[in-house]
Amino acid sequence: MSKLTKKYNPNLAHFIILIGLSIIIPSGFYFLEGLLISLLFLNWLFLLIRNKVIFKLDKTFFLLFGLFSVYLLGFLTSSDLNEQFEATTKHLSYVIIPLSLIGFKLTEKQIQAIKKTFIWSTITFVVLAVVYAFYSYLSTGKSTIYVMNSVQSKFMYYGLTRVFDSWHPTYVSFFSNLSIVFVYQVYYKSKAYHLSVVTFILLLTGVFLLNSFIGLLSLAFLILIFLLNLVKSIYTKTTITSLAILFSIIFYHLNPLGLSKIEKLKQTEISITDSKFERNILNLRLAKWQTSLELFKEQPLFGVSAGDYKKTVVELYKQKDFEYAAQHQYAAHNFYIYTLASSGLIGLLFLFMVLIIPFLLRRNDTSLFLLIFSLFCFTEDMLLRQQGVIAFSYFYAILQARAK
Repeated sequence: MSKLTKKYNPNLAHFIILIGLSIIIPSGFYFLEGLLISLLFLNWLFLLIRNKVIFKLDKTFFLLFGLFSVYLLGFLTSSDLNEQFEATTKHLSYVIIPLSLIGFKLTEKQIQAIKKTFIWSTITFVVLAVVYAFYSYLSTGKSTIYVMNSVQSKFMYYGLTRVFDSWHPTYVSFFSNLSIVFVYQVYYKSKAYHLSVVTFILLLTGVFLLNSFIGLLSLAFLILIFLLNLVKSIYTKTTITSLAILFSIIFYHLNPLGLSKIEKLKQTEISITDSKFERNILNLRLAKWQTSLELFKEQPLFGVSAGDYKKTVVELYKQKDFEYAAQHQYAAHNFYIYTLASSGLIGLLFLFMVLIIPFLLRRNDTSLFLLIFSLFCFTEDMLLRQQGVIAFSYFYAILQARAK
């Protein structure tokens, strides 16, 4: 063994790579995630070879392996093996990230550092997007831009996130909400109240500018949880919850911020359609959900497979005259329904096990992360994009890999 190899500290390298991932995941440079995960895995192999021991595997890691096995089962039913292979490799981080943490015991201090890095990376890239929007506005004198087939404000939603390629506002909103959770855990609980207020205001502003409906609901949910944690009386908790529900109803009807999604929802009738003049955030999703549920009924146990899903759902859109959905090849926009359609009841069972068992094991540090993620899955296909898959695998493993 060379002197350089002897001096090399794989544990330190592992932590540095993990910090790098916490910077990259919420950023507009998430295409670098694959490189960092490869380095993490190679470093783990070096750690394994040098120590010459077999490390104990955290029981929850088997849940992610089980979720990955669902994609392997898809090869038995899929007629499009190329698409199935692509879907399977996209979810390799379910295996690679947990494996790379076997034998690497994260200290509480390191966990805190990872959370802080993620918070400030999220804030930094949202601020960069806002700065770019101001630059674009000052350069052109226009506050709107045509993006994603519609005219949008440069300071909100896709108009804001266009600064980076495929930087989806809902995913960024998820990262902002998760950062708020970490602010509570890292700064508020350690009584760093000034930092708590500053970071919360910045992230709160980001969530409003990103204008993701589920992101705003998630934010309201987090604020409610925070307020309920401040009081002990059941009567007070009930009062706060009732007032929160009342406030939500009033906010929806008055729409004081003039949110276009709420306004469109109020102006159109609720129906299952993707027609241009009847579309809103609910109607279009109802059309997607109905179509994917019909696919599920065709293959309820194993689903149509991830490889065949896109082709079959587009064909069914066309049969149902959902031309807009067919044109854009939309998935279900609900990851639970997507899982039913693509992987059947078997896939949904594995997904629920992944999301629920950590609660049963009282993994408290993971609970809010899983609650927020589960909420976003109701209106988004959170694990269909590489950025979502890696973010979920990373924090699912990291938050449960602390030193025992």
